[in-house]
Amino acid sequence: MLCAIAAEFEECAAMQIGKVIRALRNERGLSLESLAFDAGTDASNLSRVERGVQQPTEDGLRAIAKALGTSLAAMYAMAEGKTLLGDKSAALVLPEDMAREAMQMRKYFRALTPEYQHLALELVKTLVKAQGKAPQ
Repeated sequence: MLCAIAAEFEECAAMQIGKVIRALRNERGLSLESLAFDAGTDASNLSRVERGVQQPTEDGLRAIAKALGTSLAAMYAMAEGKTLLGDKSAALVLPEDMAREAMQMRKYFRALTPEYQHLALELVKTLVKAQGKAPQ
């Protein structure tokens, strides 16, 4: 029974770390291929890691973290919904920020000019006020 729980935990941890890797990769505007190249692996392996299908080795995770400009500890903290003090990359990503829609929103926001970014931000603020829910 304990082994089954441990196996389930490892599987869950692999899925979460994969979501963190994908969120950080998208946040930095990196393609799957470019991150895989920088981390010394191939895109198909990295894709399986991001989807939680394959669990990378510790060395592989360190290489991915280095290529993303963060630490392995920060990535695990993000997977647990925490941040490390002084880690700028972790402070920018919350678990809900890893949702597909949130990543798409950031991608499109970055493509806007500064003037349109300001307008988009004002629109989102208005939508939040209209629904009657203040941001956390």
